[in-house]
Amino acid sequence: MPRAPWTRPLAAGLAALLLAACATPHLPPISVAGRDFAPEGDELALWAESRAEEERLLAAVELYDDPALAAYLDELLVALAPPGLAANREIELAAHVLADPTLNAFAYPHGSLYLHTGILARVEDEAQLATVLAHELSHVEGRHLLRHRRAAQNREIGFAIAAVAASVILAEAVGEELWKGDWGEAALLDLFGQLAIGLGLQLALVASVNGYGRDLEREADDGAVRLLRRAGYDLAAAPAVYQALLDDHGERASGLEQYFFGSHPRLEERVARSRETLLAHPPAEAPRAPADPERFERLLAPLVRDDARLNLGLGRLELAGYELARARRALPGDAETRYLLGLLALARAEEAGSEAEAAAHRDDARGELLQAAALAPGAGHAGAHRELAHLALGAGDRAGACAHLQSALDADPEQEGAAELWDLLDSLAAEGVCP
Repeated sequence: MPRAPWTRPLAAGLAALLLAACATPHLPPISVAGRDFAPEGDELALWAESRAEEERLLAAVELYDDPALAAYLDELLVALAPPGLAANREIELAAHVLADPTLNAFAYPHGSLYLHTGILARVEDEAQLATVLAHELSHVEGRHLLRHRRAAQNREIGFAIAAVAASVILAEAVGEELWKGDWGEAALLDLFGQLAIGLGLQLALVASVNGYGRDLEREADDGAVRLLRRAGYDLAAAPAVYQALLDDHGERASGLEQYFFGSHPRLEERVARSRETLLAHPPAEAPRAPADPERFERLLAPLVRDDARLNLGLGRLELAGYELARARRALPGDAETRYLLGLLALARAEEAGSEAEAAAHRDDARGELLQAAALAPGAGHAGAHRELAHLALGAGDRAGACAHLQSALDADPEQEGAAELWDLLDSLAAEGVCP
């Protein structure tokens, strides 16, 4: 089976770890000391390392740009953070979103949390979103990365070995997808692998792929429940969110979901354990009602739509269909959602088992694309008109194709492939089919 040759850049970038071999992995949470918390020597070094790693990450990626969503996530962090952690002057809590359709979230020990659009698109309400945030927040509060590194060092395993192991898991996943011919998924995995491993992002790799070991992950789950309880959220969200992440929405299993939140065995264990926790420690009072019940769906719907675009590009049509159906309910007048639904129907036409089935999907696509063109402001939706032109040509409607080509170019004269569209329009005009 092919393997991606990624371990060399990571190995070259791994520095010697200056940790005391006998340092204890048993540490109190940061919030216990509050403003008086004083990080230990190797902890300060770890925070400096994590900040430097984050700088390399931010220099190489483009964050998902939605200021309203960013403000919402930071607001949830403030509500969830225990007072002792919020008062700490060394911790800078902030949530960032990466445009990546995989189920992944991780935290740096100095307080930066990263969530992929894939995991945000799968949570179903604010309480479930708060559960994911609270889990990562518990890793920060509990100093889990430091404790995990110390435990590995004391076992003479070495934290760097754990990072290399995580890189091998991703490399094997790429090889498997290439072996099966799934070039789209392999390309995405290869992109993430070259980013995380090529840049030496070993802290993110360990947190994303392997987690911090069963004991610390369970501690983070328990800590999340405590934070949810204190903030007044419905504790039933804990098993519910893990169950939601388990649901593949009809998508076949693939090597794409190699991260901690995408592991079915781990998710199944967490569903069972969180249910046991709720039975043993039921909430003492009813959860608080959100001040704006529709705010979650209103703010997350554009992200769900945009994540569907990423899944379409990977050929994950069932998952994209689930996300677009959800986006259409929340954004009934959104031209981009209807455009993506049109692309989804065209992709399904390509995979159809018969011409009759393909024709039905093309009809669906035409309807969605016409809706997108009508809903778009100004000169219209360039992409929708472009696809409608190709559908018209396929149906022998050359005059219709001419009209849609002209509309596409009017909407966006500088769009990618504009020269080809002009050439096609000129050839149709030469035939005398354009008005």
